[in-house]
This record gives sequence, C-alpha cells and structure tokens, in this order.
Amino acid sequence: MNLSRRSYALIAALVVGVLTLVYMGTRASEDAAGEGVPWRADDPCMKDAPHPSVWDEKEPRLVTLSHGYSSKSPMGGGDMHFTIGASINVGRNPLVLHTPLARGGVSVRFCAPHGKGLMAEAKGLSPKSVETPAAKDGAIRVTREEPLHFMVELPPSALRNGYSMSDLMNSSPPRSNDAADYPVLVLTVSDPGLDAPLVAVSFKPDPTPTAQALGAPPAVRRQMAARRPG
Repeated sequence: MNLSRRSYALIAALVVGVLTLVYMGTRASEDAAGEGVPWRADDPCMKDAPHPSVWDEKEPRLVTLSHGYSSKSPMGGGDMHFTIGASINVGRNPLVLHTPLARGGVSVRFCAPHGKGLMAEAKGLSPKSVETPAAKDGAIRVTREEPLHFMVELPPSALRNGYSMSDLMNSSPPRSNDAADYPVLVLTVSDPGLDAPLVAVSFKPDPTPTAQALGAPPAVRRQMAARRPG
C-alpha cells in the first residue's frame, strides 16, 4: 500500500503526540510521588493530633524539640537508642507539677508519610530525664520563663510492620526537602497535675491535593499557590 507524503506527516504527528502524552504522564507521576502527594483526610493515625499552630495561651502546651536514633557511646557503636526530646510550656498561667513526672504517662506514635499507616507506637512510657526549675518538696513550678524539658526513649518493641528505627527518620522519596514526606511524631503526656493529656505533633499535613499532585503545568501550580491563604 502506497502512502502519500501527507499521510506520512499525519502518522508522524500522531506518534509524536502519543509520545508527548506518555512523557507528560510520567512526569506527573514522578511529581505525585514527591512533595505534592496528598494525605488521606481520614488517616486514623493522625485522628487526634492537633494542628501545631493552635494554642490557647491559657493552657499548657507540649512541644516536640528533637528526636533521633543514635548510640549512647560518644565513640559510636554499641546499643542504639531512639530518643525524643520535648518541653511543657505555659503562657500567662504558671503550672505546678510533681516528681516523678508523668510516670507511665507518655505515649509515642509515628505515622508514615502520606497517610500510609502506623510505623511505631508505644504506651506507658516514663521520662528518662527531666530538666526543671528548682523543685521544692517534689513540686515543679513551670512558668513562661522556665519551661520543663524532658526526654523519653522509644523501645524497639514499638516498631510495626517491619519498620526499623532508621525508617522513622527517613523521607519518602529519599532525601526530600518537603516536611510532608517525613514520618510524623505524635507525642502524648498524661500527668496527675494536668487537667487533660497534652498532645504534640511534629507536623500536621494538609490533606488537600496540590496542583503538583494533580499533574498541573507549572504555570497553573503558580496560580494555585498564589491563591492559598497565608
């Protein structure tokens, strides 16, 4: 069968068009695997985690300061331990707690990024070290100027679904610069001196899909970003 030049041109244009669509789809998939991946709005792992920016200064606030996996030995090697540092802060109203602080009253939970479930969970923990203002007769007075700092250790038995301690620090995809790609720490502290348990979350994801996650062109992404509040 003989084809005219016009037919060859139409076939070539069709092939180029198909290849272009495949390429764009691949790029959109790669983008969706990164910073623009939406979180499930009903993620059960995050159901009771407050937004980090929400705080009534009339009430005490729990803040996560740091967490990581390291050796207790200054030279490295030996047993590895995962520790979490946090503080209890107050606003206008001082808080009086007693030693020992929160014995068996600390819970830790790590949620996988992008709503992929529970990575680690432990309950009934006690602070390993507590840095407080001078305590008198076992009473600790926490003020705006002198918050209470403490550290808790996550036991290896807390890990779920074949995760390792190092997984709790790694992003998905690897080496990401987006906080939404890292596991989320949810820390809860209960103590007789508190009216209600204090809950802190290292990052509260936005469950709304971004333009990048939807594969929108760069110009559209910029327009959507410009419309976002704040």
